[in-house]
Amino acid sequence: MKTGSPLKVCLDGHVEVIDSVVEAADFLQRWPVERRGHVYRSALNACSAAIAAQISHADAMKAFTGFARVTRILAGDDGRPAMPDAISVRMPKQGHDLPK
Repeated sequence: MKTGSPLKVCLDGHVEVIDSVVEAADFLQRWPVERRGHVYRSALNACSAAIAAQISHADAMKAFTGFARVTRILAGDDGRPAMPDAISVRMPKQGHDLPK
């Protein structure tokens, strides 16, 4: 069953369009074993539950979208990552006084 609008993910410069829960589950099955964690398992469990008609496809795709955001593979319409690779945080230099 196709979802509303397709979701694009970018991994190693390759853009893939995810248009259904089955495609999302297939993508997750190919995800590198060493990068699988809690968010991965949540997304895979949600896709499996949707395929088994235990939850809605929309809820499973929300879980997959969350996975794509957390892993920074969610791509915009142009195929480029939708989120920056790193978050810049300014830290005080060592030895300088911190605000009180």
